[in-house]
Amino acid sequence: MHMDKESEHRRQRDVQKKIRLVQAIYLSCLTLLFFLVVLTPYFIQGNLQLKHRAIVREEIAEGAVIALLLIVGYLASVLHKKEFDKYQRELTDLTTCKYDLESRLNDAFSYIGEVNVQLLEIKSVFSALQKYPESKKDYRSVLIFLARKALGIANVDWVIFRIINPESLRTIQEYSETRGSAILLKHNISNRAIVSCEAIADCSIVRSEQENLTIKTFCILPTEKLTDNQTILLRTIVSEVEMLFIIFSSEYYREGYLKNKQA
Repeated sequence: MHMDKESEHRRQRDVQKKIRLVQAIYLSCLTLLFFLVVLTPYFIQGNLQLKHRAIVREEIAEGAVIALLLIVGYLASVLHKKEFDKYQRELTDLTTCKYDLESRLNDAFSYIGEVNVQLLEIKSVFSALQKYPESKKDYRSVLIFLARKALGIANVDWVIFRIINPESLRTIQEYSETRGSAILLKHNISNRAIVSCEAIADCSIVRSEQENLTIKTFCILPTEKLTDNQTILLRTIVSEVEMLFIIFSSEYYREGYLKNKQA
């Protein structure tokens, strides 16, 4: 993209040079024609004798020469305008392309910046979990951390994590968190509406994407619309909540894979 920008700049400079050259040639022609018109009476002195003894009076000859020079000047003006307009259009097109290129470049840098922010947020979510929860207290601490991350990403007053069995529509687990002294108002959102992807007034719902589980995890927030970046980050958190629930509720995990603290 940098090379394209340099190429556009070179082409723009070349067109500007051509415009200046056309203007210089046109002004030179006008100057020459002006002097020829002024000096015509000095070039033509006395009557002109043509073939067959025809005689052209001095005034007529001067008028004819001046008229011819004026026609040449008019043609030069038309040609100059045609060439000038052509290069001007080309310059305008190049300027438009330049702005489009700069706009795409700015969009690319903006996108890269947004991706970096996403990566940092995702990294902060995963790197903060140095160990899997070993008790209900640990598990709740992790939920608090993830909920607060969700509050920051969506910039809302409250958030609900709800794990549902889609077949029975039964709530398996629910956790909510509020910002400061905010009050949670949307506690009565039905599971049927959530699972059926029905539109819920003044709320957005981000769901987990795993399809081979008997549960589904949802994040409910009081906002009408989320950006693509917010949705990506929140979906990462929802997947983390779902994974931690499965791990923590697994008896095999608790009995078989936790390290013995005394050891």
